[in-house]
Amino acid sequence: MKTKPLPIAIVLALAFSTLGHAAPETPKFTVHEWGTFTSVSTSDGRLLPGVEAEEEPLPGFVHSLDGMSNLNVNPFAVTKGWRRPLANVTVRMETPVLYFYTEQPFRAQVDVGFQGGSISQWYPDRSGGENLPSIKTMDADKIPVLDFGKPYQGSIQWKVDVFPAPEDAFGLVFKPHESPAWLYPRHTDSALVRTDSGETEKYLFYRGVGNMASQYRFQADPGGAVRISPIDCAGWRPSLVFQNEGGKARWLTASWTAPAELGKEEWKTDWRRGVYEEMAGMLTGAGLFRKEADAMLQTWWTSYFEREGTRVFWIASPDYTSRILPLKIEPAPEKTVRVMVGRTEILTPEFEARLVTDFTTAEQAGQPEPWGGDRFFRAYSKRVKELRSSAAKR
Repeated sequence: MKTKPLPIAIVLALAFSTLGHAAPETPKFTVHEWGTFTSVSTSDGRLLPGVEAEEEPLPGFVHSLDGMSNLNVNPFAVTKGWRRPLANVTVRMETPVLYFYTEQPFRAQVDVGFQGGSISQWYPDRSGGENLPSIKTMDADKIPVLDFGKPYQGSIQWKVDVFPAPEDAFGLVFKPHESPAWLYPRHTDSALVRTDSGETEKYLFYRGVGNMASQYRFQADPGGAVRISPIDCAGWRPSLVFQNEGGKARWLTASWTAPAELGKEEWKTDWRRGVYEEMAGMLTGAGLFRKEADAMLQTWWTSYFEREGTRVFWIASPDYTSRILPLKIEPAPEKTVRVMVGRTEILTPEFEARLVTDFTTAEQAGQPEPWGGDRFFRAYSKRVKELRSSAAKR
């Protein structure tokens, strides 16, 4: 006879009954994490500022620093921005999620730093971390600019109870107005985390913006070749060079020993399954469980692959990740796996020429600047000014 799941209140009482008494000497658990560093590179290999515009909307219950929350009332709106003005943002740190895997309940403290950036949004609510001067009473034109061209150190801390997910775990974590990108990361076998205020989820979530060097330099030659050069890398991990144009796609696995001759690859119309499985293989090869790899790909699929453009996906080395995002968990896990994927948008020479033409045509016609609704508009505008200045000098 199949037994019915215990009511939620009883599950919680049983899970946490041991926490008020002597805890196990060393709780046995592992931690897995995935996330994305997004940047935009010129054809000659420099990261452009102006990438702070967000792509995936966050639900309204997500917490944030003052002035760095979703400006839209509609949690499903695509267009997002910041009330606090930002400058010199070369990297968006998107959707890192921390999973716990355990068979016993325990109490944990989690501290994450962000070298060169701000941890601007998070869930569940934090117990500590960086703070910024309030702008609630300031006029919009008097709010000081947060300039990431200057040294900055972000941080966040959680104190949470961790406990194995019961059969009806989704009833514990459900919240109104959840977006699809919020739901995908839940489909793993991870434990639940719960704050003292009762906020409960299957992961710890955080997001941020900042300024930092990439592990690699990416240069694009006319005709489709992409050259990858290590800057700050102790060892090579696979990279995927991908291009979408008009719904067709081509891609290849790249290394720094030879240019990635993307222009020689065949365009495909039936490409999605192949790209999905190749990227999933990269993620599981780096240490993620398959369900975690699926969660990451499904969360970011549209941004990663459905939008036109040329981009490189590279997996940050453990040393780089630990330096940029130092992580400390007490008590210490038996094993920690962190897979941060760099997504570098490459402005090919052909695309840069198109940008200059589009901006020039709009100006001559007295029209608004083109690409205004694009997530990388600020970076595009910066690159057009650079190219015009360079042409004028020549």
